Amino acid sequence: MTRELVLIGGGHSHVQVLESLAREPVPGFRVTVIVDSPIAIYSGMVPGFIAGQYKVADLEIDIPALAERAGARVVLARATRIDMANRQIVVTDEPRISFDLASANIGSTVAGLDLPGIRDFALPTRPIATLVHLLEQRIAELHQEEDRSTYRVVVVGGGAGGVELSFTLQARLSKEIDRPLVVQLVHSGKRLMAGYPSGLARRIRRNAVRRGIQIEPDRRVVGVDEGVVRFQTGDPLDFDALIWVIGAASHSLFRDSGLPTDSRGFVRTRSTLQVEGEDDLFAVGDCATLDEFPETPKAGVYAVRQGPVLMRNLRARAAGNALETYRPQSDFLTLLNLGDGIALGAKWGRSFEGRWVMWLKDRIDRSFMRRFQTDRG
Repeated sequence: MTRELVLIGGGHSHVQVLESLAREPVPGFRVTVIVDSPIAIYSGMVPGFIAGQYKVADLEIDIPALAERAGARVVLARATRIDMANRQIVVTDEPRISFDLASANIGSTVAGLDLPGIRDFALPTRPIATLVHLLEQRIAELHQEEDRSTYRVVVVGGGAGGVELSFTLQARLSKEIDRPLVVQLVHSGKRLMAGYPSGLARRIRRNAVRRGIQIEPDRRVVGVDEGVVRFQTGDPLDFDALIWVIGAASHSLFRDSGLPTDSRGFVRTRSTLQVEGEDDLFAVGDCATLDEFPETPKAGVYAVRQGPVLMRNLRARAAGNALETYRPQSDFLTLLNLGDGIALGAKWGRSFEGRWVMWLKDRIDRSFMRRFQTDRG
């Protein structure tokens, strides 16, 4: 009898699973991929796209094409519930999908969207495909406008995403719009990039001064009105574009499915990447929290590293063999694209910068993407 392997989501781990399945199918299993969009966006290259360094095609992974090579079928729908009792995935506008083995790699959404005015006036960085489309649309509109007043961009969030978006938007807009530009990066912490080497934060500040980007710490947003963002303390800020990138929040899929979640709603998993209490359901990437390593950051590098372990464990579970454990690296290479040909980096407590860092980042990103874009040459 044919059994069913279902992949929910087209994240960084699952595209590696499909790549592996194209080389070597799992005997006796039919594979189904459930995605709400046929195109997955590689988040690592989005800042470079915003800066004008990449075309949109450079960041895209065609999930149906990848699935076809793997002999998998694609269901274009949103998974709304995992029914473990009946081993079925409930999806929008489609019949339920039965499974024997399943894995979720659906990423996360952005925290703080329920604050007053955020959904109406801010541009959140998730879903990434929506961010890419809307930013391109807005830049195209700016080319047509005759307004020559100062254009004000406020980016909210002091992590890697906030830093990269501030710099790459400044690089792009300063070249493409014929009007004065102000970019302000605001965050609620005492310093940027908390948890990263202090030298990296100093390099960010120095480059911000050089580029005219204003950085304001201790600024906690309490609400947004049209064109104005309000803070717990201090004066409000006017904006023409408000980018919202304050951290990860969970999708409702796992809570709605009655699966074990942490206090933030991320599904809990064992070191084998299996959901706690469920041997035939795996979860990886931002949507999951490892019980043994709950402080692991929600960063794409972990989903990339989990991909090969997930594939080996899916094969092992299908064959009834022992599973291996995943241990997240305690330190990883951080590379921040500043949009002007220079990147910053940090590793092992040290920081560095230069054009060679951008060359390294570009090489790593393009090498990863070439694995999934073979049809594009």
